[in-house]
Amino acid sequence: MKSKHLIVACLFLFAGFLHAQNDSWLQGKILDIESNAPIDNVTIIISGTDKGAKTNKSGSFKLEGLKPGNYLLEIRHLSYVKEERTIIIQKGLNTLPVIYLSKKITDLEEIIIEESTQQSIISKLTYIETQFSKLEIERNNANDVGEFLRSSKNINGIRKGGSQIDPVLRGFKLSQLNVMTNGHQKVEGGCPNRMDPASSHIEIEQLENIEIIKGPYALKYGPSFGGVINLNTTRPAFNEKKSIHVTAGKSWESNWNGTKENIAVFGNMGKLYYHLAAGQKDYGNYKDGNDNTVNSEFYKYNYNGTLGYQFNEDQRLIVRHSESKGRNIAFPSLPMDERKDDTQMSSLEYTLSNPKGRLTSLNLQLFNSGVRHEMDNKNRPFSDTVVAVSIIHAYNTGGRLAGQIHSGFGEFTFGADYEAIRKDGQRDKHMILQPGLPVKEEKLWNNAKINNLGIFTEFTSNINKTEIVASIRADFNQAQSDSISIFHPMQGEIFHYAEDSIQSEFTNFSLSAGITQPINNNLSVSFAAGRGVRSPDMTERYIILLPIGYDKFDYLGNPQLKPEVNNQVDLTFKYKTKKFGDFQLNGFYSFLNDYIHGKRLPPSIQKPLSKDVLGVKQFYNAGNAQMRGFEFGWASPVKNPLQASLFASYTYGSLDEATKYILDENGEVIDDEIIKNDALTEIPPFEASLGLKYKLLNGKLIPELMVRAVAAQKHVSDASYEVESEGFIISNFYLSWKFNSTLSLAGGVKNIFDAAYYEHLNRNIIGSSNNLYEPGRSFFLKIKFEI
Repeated sequence: MKSKHLIVACLFLFAGFLHAQNDSWLQGKILDIESNAPIDNVTIIISGTDKGAKTNKSGSFKLEGLKPGNYLLEIRHLSYVKEERTIIIQKGLNTLPVIYLSKKITDLEEIIIEESTQQSIISKLTYIETQFSKLEIERNNANDVGEFLRSSKNINGIRKGGSQIDPVLRGFKLSQLNVMTNGHQKVEGGCPNRMDPASSHIEIEQLENIEIIKGPYALKYGPSFGGVINLNTTRPAFNEKKSIHVTAGKSWESNWNGTKENIAVFGNMGKLYYHLAAGQKDYGNYKDGNDNTVNSEFYKYNYNGTLGYQFNEDQRLIVRHSESKGRNIAFPSLPMDERKDDTQMSSLEYTLSNPKGRLTSLNLQLFNSGVRHEMDNKNRPFSDTVVAVSIIHAYNTGGRLAGQIHSGFGEFTFGADYEAIRKDGQRDKHMILQPGLPVKEEKLWNNAKINNLGIFTEFTSNINKTEIVASIRADFNQAQSDSISIFHPMQGEIFHYAEDSIQSEFTNFSLSAGITQPINNNLSVSFAAGRGVRSPDMTERYIILLPIGYDKFDYLGNPQLKPEVNNQVDLTFKYKTKKFGDFQLNGFYSFLNDYIHGKRLPPSIQKPLSKDVLGVKQFYNAGNAQMRGFEFGWASPVKNPLQASLFASYTYGSLDEATKYILDENGEVIDDEIIKNDALTEIPPFEASLGLKYKLLNGKLIPELMVRAVAAQKHVSDASYEVESEGFIISNFYLSWKFNSTLSLAGGVKNIFDAAYYEHLNRNIIGSSNNLYEPGRSFFLKIKFEI
């Protein structure tokens, strides 16, 4: 088995080194002088010729078909100062030193805002990619990453409490999404009910930007099934001049009686640069549009630091460490509340640009994450008989090594990544009315482990304005756990998995390809196809009898699950005009194999451990499922003082065959029936959003109105007794004012008309059929100082 893996690994690495040779060609990379971040969409022109190119997302470019000689190179970008370089082209390969560009000072913030609007609507790739800038994130004043994403384009979320919303892309959710930080770091939440999804362990104030990729296409980031959410944190800005800067902010929100404070200190000391930050949030319960109080309080604080060292223009080292703490976070839709959550995340990144030979860059990233998660049911009505306390420890350790090679016909990115997940925890039950009984200990995970080694290659090319992207990936996944046993105080052992029955190994192959073909100067067509494979996650394999699903069942893991497969195609039309703006229309179709679902176990095989549930379901591979839908986006021309955007999206999901359990009037299961083409649960309904903003006082004062209309969801799962939801319309108003280079203010009102509404994906209040309503009208004010 190991020899097979080694052969496959060698083949993948060999593919990354393929290249072609022209007589003369030029390659290089362009970076931001402050952040060292690559700059895409930079225009490079050889003066006096028809030769030109644009940089890709890694900041790289290439020019082919050149003759030896002296040339003047012009380098242009809307947001950066124009550069000119005199170069000498020799026969064969010519590699330039890294070129650094400085941002324009005049109206820089205005330019960034305009570009972020375009990037959040129109994808630059062959598949759908959405980007959100720091300014756009700050303007929203969201409490966490999930809340911000849920206000975005065909991105939704599952609300279970006041914060820590679990993101959903096009109906893909949970482990069907690859959530990471800075392109490599992973974190495993502790709660089986995902009260702490991966995105909740990164505070939104830490972010520089967010990158969303929809579909199984970005294989260089890891196993990609339904999409990628890449959260890029603020990194130090390198400048050889010694400097120190301070930013500080405070905000207030009326409905929650909430406050947020944050401070950051950053600067340079020669080749050493740093960014240190801290913040806290203290929010109470909010009131919904019906003036009902929702138990939603939370308190969180964090501190983080980043150090960078620039050895020379081609080498840099970045070390990051962050810690976030959650205390007394209420989740009215779950059996427990979060009492304490302590998260630590550390990483090291080394980058080498322009090494010798044909290798143009090399990047090494190492990371470690640890979560200690404590929760209890002390605020639930039934805690007067049984008090349950759960403590879970989760760890992620891994790394990524990637390199890039320019060939005569494209660029290869190749490398390998590794992730090791460890999870252990138990629930202790204290019998209040029977103090003589011993504390009942129930394992949630028993030293469970998942290791994943991945090898990938991605090829990109731009030939005569036709963009081609292709990638392939192999994952070697291995999982194991100590024996799983369930004990009853009176009956002894009632369930057991031996160690030899809970080990599994998978070799998964994923691949994707895409092409963008210009039809004319305004219209282009993109087509992407991919096959993404994901191995079952820790919960699906090893969870031990907890009510973690949409329905009212205890769930039991299945160590023998097979991987889930997403076969997807995307067709996208992009139309760009200076007069009317940019349009994008996308349609997608996903055919899912070995879809992971829940199947009821008879009481004779396994009885539930939780109160008020209908029985036990075990995860299994349910066969085939399908998702299809569309997205439409429009953004007005960048230079118009009135900026407008429009977005609409819809997803339709179905499972070829599902089992419905028939209940009597007391809620007991008495029969079952097969449902053909049943709806997948928790699929967001059709929605559309309109954004309007106007630049006043040369862009220093910007009012903005957002209107979001969501249709009723009538296509719901019959087998899971999913309930239809009503449609709604809400409006938000934002106002930002850049008073000067030191002081800026922002404010606004969310849910202007105090609408009483709930999202279709919101879970019900625990122990009832009552919907978890969203916050009613809420005013906010934010002040920010920069020195």
